[in-house]
Amino acid sequence: MTTPTPASRRAAPSLPTSAKPSAIPVAYLSPVLAAYNAANLASCYLERGNIAAARRKLVQALASVNEVAGGAA
Repeated sequence: MTTPTPASRRAAPSLPTSAKPSAIPVAYLSPVLAAYNAANLASCYLERGNIAAARRKLVQALASVNEVAGGAA
């Protein structure tokens, strides 16, 4: 004879596995990574006080973001 398991000891119901997490489309992957990289470099340049280089990298990052945003519209 088995002992009944209290409700607090039972496993939680599992979530449906058909739900797929949102992902970046492959066509946008390169511009998104380029924007991330340029923004990261701009942050490093700002920490070192190199404003001109940070500005150039931020322009590159915004161009990549506009490439993705323009393709989505």
